[in-house]
Amino acid sequence: YFLENINVIFVYTCIKSGYNEFVAAFLWRKQTVDRRKISEDFFDEHPLEQLSTAQLTYFRMITIMMSDLEELVNETVISVMEESRHEQYLAEKERFMNLDKAEDIVSYMRKIKDPVNCSLLIQKALEYQDDVIPLVLKRLCKSGHDVFIENATVLIANADIKYTEQLYDIFPDIRNAYARSELCIVFGVKKKSEYTQLLLEQYALIKKERPDKDYEQGPLLALYLILEA
Repeated sequence: YFLENINVIFVYTCIKSGYNEFVAAFLWRKQTVDRRKISEDFFDEHPLEQLSTAQLTYFRMITIMMSDLEELVNETVISVMEESRHEQYLAEKERFMNLDKAEDIVSYMRKIKDPVNCSLLIQKALEYQDDVIPLVLKRLCKSGHDVFIENATVLIANADIKYTEQLYDIFPDIRNAYARSELCIVFGVKKKSEYTQLLLEQYALIKKERPDKDYEQGPLLALYLILEA
């Protein structure tokens, strides 16, 4: 979903605003990994794609972590919206900004459409994370809804570390290959090196399950993030 809706202005704004080194490092970086922790030829045989669904989800994660950059990008995107889209953005924003019940916030994580509003919804969910994330984890076990999966992944990556550990506990119950792919990135962002074996297993399993997609890039990116020097 996000791959199909990403706006070129996102990267343009970063560059224009002095974040060009950040963008270059993110999009085109060559990770150096500690190969002592994994087979010598693994990363040679399984190179990381420079542009994939996993990379874009990772970009969303770290942008929310950099609040000044997120605010700048959102403001720029809003400023160039066509009138019809701006009206839709405002109407959607109004529908969820006053939500104060965890169940309603979680439900809206499936419905959200505008990328700017996605960021705002994640921020709201983080305010209620102790009530929201247990519900999110429960739904992730069965969900195949791309928008919900992507928003849940970004949410958990920015939440308290205890929810990363709870995610690990329920991981065997997550049925959907795309959900497992995306959620593996959380382990990479949180540098959970003790989950390396799980990531290796998921890489092989997801690649076998969905050879028609790039979903194996999720656990592969996580391995790079954990093992990069």
